[in-house]
Amino acid sequence: MPSSPEPAPQTDQTGKEIPIPVLPDYEMQLLTAMAFFLGRKVNQQAAAVVAMYLRQSHDRILTQVDFYAHRLGMSRWDLLNLIFQDSDRARELLDSAGKVHDQEPDVFGGLE
Repeated sequence: MPSSPEPAPQTDQTGKEIPIPVLPDYEMQLLTAMAFFLGRKVNQQAAAVVAMYLRQSHDRILTQVDFYAHRLGMSRWDLLNLIFQDSDRARELLDSAGKVHDQEPDVFGGLE
């Protein structure tokens, strides 16, 4: 199968590339198989998988954004844009509103 042309690197809101850690073996094998059958490079397929997951999680993510936006007296879209454009300011506002998940450990925080 022909492979697709190389896309522009994915970047975050500051223009930096978004590195992801290597996945555990089984997930890496699945990702590689998906890329193989679709004729994509593994990094292209990884971006597609993340996009698919985010679209499928849209309602759950925006429900959480709605919750915090309401606490801050903002619209969901204003908070979503603030998180994307100025995450430090969003963190300051959310810290003052009392984040719900402050005390829970981040099970994915040590993957770097």
